[in-house]
Amino acid sequence: MIIVSGKVTAKPGGFEAVRDMMEKNIMASRKEAGCLDYSYGRDVLEPDTIIVLEYWESMEALDAHFAQPHLTEWRAALQKAGLVSRDIRAFEISRERIV
Repeated sequence: MIIVSGKVTAKPGGFEAVRDMMEKNIMASRKEAGCLDYSYGRDVLEPDTIIVLEYWESMEALDAHFAQPHLTEWRAALQKAGLVSRDIRAFEISRERIV
């Protein structure tokens, strides 16, 4: 399993500027082969920071995701919203347990 986690920060008001595009991207991503879950959240203390959390069956599925047209549209929307920083990482998980 691959877990993608991180955050994206936009200029003030940026979150609201891309909210519709986030919804579109989430819905399209969840339909992709190999996507187990895909979500964005809002940081409670930093309202223009988007928390990213994704679960993928494999690195191949994640790589295919990166080539999807809706992801290109999402990246363009982030630029228009005033992207300040982006720190997102993929982790290959070999074992899990409920905590």
